[in-house]
Amino acid sequence: MATIDIAGVRKTYPGGVEVIRGIDLAIGEGELVVLVGPSGCGKSTLLRMIAGLERISAGTIAIGGRVVNDLEPADRDIAMVFQNYALYPHMTVRGNLEYGLKNRGTPRAEIDARVQEAARILEIDPFLDRKPRQLSGGQRQRVAMGRAIVRKPKVFLFDEPLSNLDAKLRAHMRVEIRRLQRALGTTLVYVTHDQLEAMTLADKLVVMNGGAIEQQGAPLDLYADPQTLFVAGFMGSPGMNLIDADRLRAAGTVLPDAIPAGTGVIGIRPEDIRLEHGQLEQGVDPALSLPARVEAVEIVGAESLVYAATGTAGVIVLRQPGFWPGRADTPVTLHLPLARLHCFGKESGRKLRLS
Repeated sequence: MATIDIAGVRKTYPGGVEVIRGIDLAIGEGELVVLVGPSGCGKSTLLRMIAGLERISAGTIAIGGRVVNDLEPADRDIAMVFQNYALYPHMTVRGNLEYGLKNRGTPRAEIDARVQEAARILEIDPFLDRKPRQLSGGQRQRVAMGRAIVRKPKVFLFDEPLSNLDAKLRAHMRVEIRRLQRALGTTLVYVTHDQLEAMTLADKLVVMNGGAIEQQGAPLDLYADPQTLFVAGFMGSPGMNLIDADRLRAAGTVLPDAIPAGTGVIGIRPEDIRLEHGQLEQGVDPALSLPARVEAVEIVGAESLVYAATGTAGVIVLRQPGFWPGRADTPVTLHLPLARLHCFGKESGRKLRLS
C-alpha cells in the first residue's frame, strides 16, 4: 500500500477548457477514498490522471512518495477496475487473471499461487475454467477485481465499477469491495456518482464540483455539517430541504434572531423536522414553525416520506419513522429546530454559524 499526494493539479484541454482546477488531496496508506459528484465534475478525469491515462497540465502527483507525473501507467504500480469489466471474451477466467502476470514474466508457480489466492478471496474458484459470457454481471465484476488483485499493486483505482449491476447486486458488491479492501489493506480510490455508495464505502469522502473539491472528510461529517450550499444539496437522499430566506421574509415570516444576517438559504435534513397535526406543540426546543398541508406520502419500508406544501417555503420533505397515518390534504405544522438548521450566505453559498 502507498500514500497518494496530489498538489496543485490542473488539467486544461486545448482551447483553454480547464476541467480540473487546482486539486490538493492527501490520501493515506490503506485508506479508501471516494470521489463523488455530478456528471462532469472532474472525478473520473482526476482518477485517470492518478493512473497516468491523462497527462496533467500543472501540479504534481506522488504515489508512495515518488512523483509519477512522467511515468507511464505500467510503471506506477497501480491497478484499475473499470465500469465495463474489460475482460478478454476468448479467454477463461483463469486466462484473464493470468494475462497481466504472464506479460510481466512472472514465474509460473507464482502465477498459480496468486490466481488461487484471488479466486479464494473473491469466491470465484468454481468459475476459473468458464468464459466471461458464461458468468453473471456480478461474477464478471469479481473477475475484473481479481485481475487487479493478482498484481498486488500499491494502489487500486475503481472507476464506477458497479454502474452496470442491478440494485440488489450493487448492495452486495459494496459490502464485498469494503471487505476486500480491508482484508488486503491496499490504498483504494473509488469514483462514483452514487452518494449511497460513497457514504457506505468511504473512509474519506471527497465531494467535487466544477473541477474543484467542495469539501472532504469523513462521510458522516459531510452529511451532518456541509460547508457549502452545493454539498448540502448534493448529499442525502432525499436531499436537504433548502429554503429561500428572502422568500420567507417577503411573506412576513419573522426569522429567529439566531439566524445570522446575510443568510440567503436555510437548510434542514428531512429527519430533523418535527411534525405535529393541527396546533403548535408546546414546550419544545426553539424552532422555526411553518404551517403546511400534506401533498403526498411515500411509504418506503421502515419509514415514511411526507411531502408538505408550505406556500412560503415551497414543498418540504420530512422523514417519519414507520407508517405515517396521515393523508394528502392534511393540515400540519412543521417545526424546524434551530439547533438543526444550516444557514448559507446569500452571495458566497458558504456555511454561516448560528448566533
